[in-house]
Amino acid sequence: MNNKRFSKIKELIFDTGFWQSAWTIPGILFAVATGVLSFFDIEVKGYLFWILVMASSLYIFYYIYRSTGLDSVSLNLDGSTFEINIGDIFDQNPDDYKVIAFNEYFDTVVDDNLIAKSSLNGKYLMWKYPKKRDVEKFNIRVLNDTRLKENIKETNAERKLGGNTTRYELGSIFRDNDYFLVAFSKFNERNEANLRLTEYATCLLKFWDEVNTLYNQKTVVLPLLGSGITRHKDFRATNQELLEVLIWTFKISKVKFKEPSKVRVVIHENQKGDINFYKLKDLEKTSV
Repeated sequence: MNNKRFSKIKELIFDTGFWQSAWTIPGILFAVATGVLSFFDIEVKGYLFWILVMASSLYIFYYIYRSTGLDSVSLNLDGSTFEINIGDIFDQNPDDYKVIAFNEYFDTVVDDNLIAKSSLNGKYLMWKYPKKRDVEKFNIRVLNDTRLKENIKETNAERKLGGNTTRYELGSIFRDNDYFLVAFSKFNERNEANLRLTEYATCLLKFWDEVNTLYNQKTVVLPLLGSGITRHKDFRATNQELLEVLIWTFKISKVKFKEPSKVRVVIHENQKGDINFYKLKDLEKTSV
């Protein structure tokens, strides 16, 4: 058993809600057995009682093992379906909208300095716009996008290390066919991605606002936004905490937008151990 699985088990052991759920079946068995055993003599009662204890113990161990081994969960959040599972953002239904995080300038230079080739941002650009003229056309489309123009924060920005010079409000979306490209991280003078906690939450709220305008009743699929930003300037957050904030901001947005919708967060395989899927069900029960 790996350390991450063991950590999840320890977390559940101290979770009152988990034990309430885990004891549901054994509780029913004991209630039924109490009535049935009233017809047997004392010696038989003791024998059957210990069988029941052993069966209940085995069930509890199985329940713990199953709960800590989950790799997907579906939440009902105010009438909307919010799924979390393991997957690849580039291997999704073409009819769904997929989300890719860009920086606030919608930069397009994939050189492992401005944009890393291994990032989702870099992979997207190399796949969709492999040639220089393709990138140039993409940049023009972004600059001429009517909706994006409403979210411009700065033009002709001075960037000594290069990159685009039009800066957009965090959370702004550029729709690129079946992809939503979102301005999700700030860049400092050294072109390092960073984000403060207030900016992270505000960005997500703006993002859900934009999604509500653009999604056309289609499923929206996104990766764990924020997990690739190593410079969280004034907070430290685990992938579990980032995911919970993502869900909370969606729930907050549902106060304003009541339409049913479906969202799917795809967790990369190497992030699976960081996520306690069972605990996420608690967010379904709580209100904002």
